[in-house]
Amino acid sequence: MRRSDAALSSFAYRPAARRLTSAALCYIPGPMDTTLQHRPLSTQDLEAILDVTKALAAPFDLMTMLGEVVAAAKQVLRAERGSVWLYDEAKGELVLEVATGIKPVRVPWQSGLVGACARSRRIINVPDCYADPRFDPHVDKASGYRTRCMLTLPLVDHKDVLVGVMQVLNKVDGVFDPDDEALAGALAAQCAVALQRVRMTAALIEGEKMRQALEMAREVQMSTLPATMPAVAGYDVCATFRPADLTGGDTFDVSLLEQGLLLVLGDATGHGIAPALSVTQMHAMLRIAFQMGASLETAFVHVNNRLARTLAEDRFITAFIGLLDPTTHEVRFHSAGQGPILRYRAARRDVERYKPTSFPLGAMQLASLRPEIRVAMEPGDILALVSDGIFEQENRSGEAFGEARVTALIDEHRDQPAAALLARLVDAVQAFADGAPQADDMTAVLLKRLPRAVAEGAFERRFDVIPALVAFTADAFARLGIDTRLLARVDLAVEELFTNMVKYGRGSGAPVDIRLYPVDGGVELAMIDHGVEPYDVTRTPDVDIAMPIEERDAGGLGLHLIRRMADSFEYEYDPQHRDSRIKVRFSVAGLAGRRP
Repeated sequence: MRRSDAALSSFAYRPAARRLTSAALCYIPGPMDTTLQHRPLSTQDLEAILDVTKALAAPFDLMTMLGEVVAAAKQVLRAERGSVWLYDEAKGELVLEVATGIKPVRVPWQSGLVGACARSRRIINVPDCYADPRFDPHVDKASGYRTRCMLTLPLVDHKDVLVGVMQVLNKVDGVFDPDDEALAGALAAQCAVALQRVRMTAALIEGEKMRQALEMAREVQMSTLPATMPAVAGYDVCATFRPADLTGGDTFDVSLLEQGLLLVLGDATGHGIAPALSVTQMHAMLRIAFQMGASLETAFVHVNNRLARTLAEDRFITAFIGLLDPTTHEVRFHSAGQGPILRYRAARRDVERYKPTSFPLGAMQLASLRPEIRVAMEPGDILALVSDGIFEQENRSGEAFGEARVTALIDEHRDQPAAALLARLVDAVQAFADGAPQADDMTAVLLKRLPRAVAEGAFERRFDVIPALVAFTADAFARLGIDTRLLARVDLAVEELFTNMVKYGRGSGAPVDIRLYPVDGGVELAMIDHGVEPYDVTRTPDVDIAMPIEERDAGGLGLHLIRRMADSFEYEYDPQHRDSRIKVRFSVAGLAGRRP
């Protein structure tokens, strides 16, 4: 066991009694963020940080909450003392609100180590304080205490606003090391948002009654949601949250992490303050788990098990938790009782539905999970995470909006940006309700892979349309800027495959769809034959071109040539629609390397 693991294994911190609040989590930008992302994750680390995350959801009083954070920092880091300096922007001062054994102190915000940390917003690790000229000994003189070594960390909230500075003093068995910096950074990240939240809370509820307190709780909850959507190359993402009451039991998250684009949609049982606390607690735990390097399964199991220990017996959270790899275009996810998960497939104009992979979060302890679901996002595909408040919204007659209306609307407006599509969905639900009250929170996250450039056409199943096919490919190459050195190979493939479809797909009267896509260094040809029996042309035997022609079996030479010239040659059959789909890819690089 590493020294840091041994320290964490003795961690016995427990929060004070619960009060009415919610939990949130931020990251500290710059070097601190990098430290957290690359620090190896251990079970003890994760358990300790999740304990503190849960604690920050409990106290509603500034001094109590800060006392809990300082106590946790001392125990996790084996330090003698801790303190938090709050930034008073109006007076340009840092105010020591919590410190073990001394009274509050005010210093100019440029002063000493705390001032240096506040200005640079970087961790400062000082192994010998009195050897550092930035160290201000006045606090030591006032208290009679001597500071040997110190970690000083900036507290920056999720809107990149300086909240204050946290200091941890005198490690019991030496000086603070990089492992301590990573753990202290995680604590400071949570402390920053908790401080800002409690400050805002105190200002809002002063002199107000329950109504004003609920309005404040909504602001607190809304502040935990992403302020903007991250920019992801090749994707369009949008989300909305419309609580039924002043506070809601739904939440969502869309954020770029080292593991990929995190997508979360959560729905806690009930309405009001208690469910809002549950989902913000889950939100915070997931963020810190992923920022410390947890895998999808590790984060899911740890957060589930922590919630199972802390939530009331009648409380649980249904949730979608997934990660998109923008390079491979694959979404990996677990669904804790959240469903259906909808994936609109643009090429087929249909919807694939995914069921939950696990019980709701907090319902029971889990030792392991079923395998994660993997979804390949093709161009134009839309992943729709929709809470039951949308599906179950009723009109005045008691009829629910339903899944069919959601999927039909996605198909109708599939070409619109994600934000416009989501706005149309919300408008459609409200129009359908026709004044009926909103009974549940409405939350949705849409992830759309942007469509690629395409030339497409539909051609009657007749041999005399082959000249039109040749004209179509020539025009597509010109419009899409495809290298014309590949045109002859594409024409050969189109004519050969089309001829086979006309010849052997006699039972169908539907046109043949042909699409050409430009790809890096080449072109992709897709041909769809509708209403036919399966026939995998990629499995036809090769032709021995060295054999005398009179000894060869008739046919198959064209398919043989396509297989030899193409970079890839794929076949897929959809039995539900009786569609045969052939995809062929050619590249300029393959011109020299592949010959018949």
